[in-house]
Amino acid sequence: MVDTYTVTLGIILVLIATPMFNLALVFQKMGLREGPEIRFDKGFVGVLKAFKEIAKNKWWLLGAILGIVGWFPYIMSIGLVGFMVAEPINSMGIIIVVIAANRILGEKVTWYEFLAIALLAISPILIALAGISEVAIDLYEMVIPLTIFLIITFSITIGSFVFSQKKRGTKFEGFFVMLTGSFFLALGGVFTNILAQAIVQANIQLTWYFGIEIFFGIFWFDYIHLWVFIGWWGLAICNLASFAFYQSAFQKSRMAVVFPILDSIGLSIPIIAGILVFRQTFNNYFLFFLAIVLIFIGTSALGRFQVDIKTMDGKKSSTSIKIGGTSEPI
Repeated sequence: MVDTYTVTLGIILVLIATPMFNLALVFQKMGLREGPEIRFDKGFVGVLKAFKEIAKNKWWLLGAILGIVGWFPYIMSIGLVGFMVAEPINSMGIIIVVIAANRILGEKVTWYEFLAIALLAISPILIALAGISEVAIDLYEMVIPLTIFLIITFSITIGSFVFSQKKRGTKFEGFFVMLTGSFFLALGGVFTNILAQAIVQANIQLTWYFGIEIFFGIFWFDYIHLWVFIGWWGLAICNLASFAFYQSAFQKSRMAVVFPILDSIGLSIPIIAGILVFRQTFNNYFLFFLAIVLIFIGTSALGRFQVDIKTMDGKKSSTSIKIGGTSEPI
């Protein structure tokens, strides 16, 4: 069983990362209203050109920077307590969106939403009390189950992308775009877990060539460093792909529809991988799964705080904020 100090430190680190991730989404939503549409039918170059223009918006750029900075304490947390503890706590970041909706948009919080916040607040305590008994993953035994898991999840991801292109211009486009981004985000979380644990097992120290050892670990010519290499590039590719897709989905659909998809898939798929692929265990599964159920209930109850974003056809959102004395949609 992981000692109390390590679990506490790991939870504190992920609680530092979570506000960064969710404030990043709020700021990105504000910035996306002024950028060009992110379209995948124009290829990789077209997507890059769209983001080049979007990055000129200070709110969106601030959100992107916050999202990147948040990964440092998040990866450290996974190294200490594993993805099975870090990700459920990270998923409670919807509380940040509630606060932003209340402070920026002036939306009132009802009694049942306060209850949902309370449920989310006690979930980390339940996860800590569940007592994770295994954090380290076996980088040898996981190969076959991981391969099967990746084949299934990548197949679903590609299928979702194909459907998003077939449904282009319809109300289902945003749904399938977000579904694609959500699976990429979940896969990025799986590779983050591999990277964090491989760094620990390879005993990689914070030296001047730390980044080189992670980026090009394959050239260290040992098995553990191979997984450091795979973990890093899997994390980078999947998270960058996810970023492009869910930013596009934010433009095309209401946040009330697409954000719960991102949140629930980003939580559930890595947990499935943690149990079936990485064989991570708890001393008290009842408390762990009770916390997961409370998180799903809480995030569902708070889903109404996801606000509309200005759509690409020029329609205004029903929700706006005051900027310089005028109302602008976000």
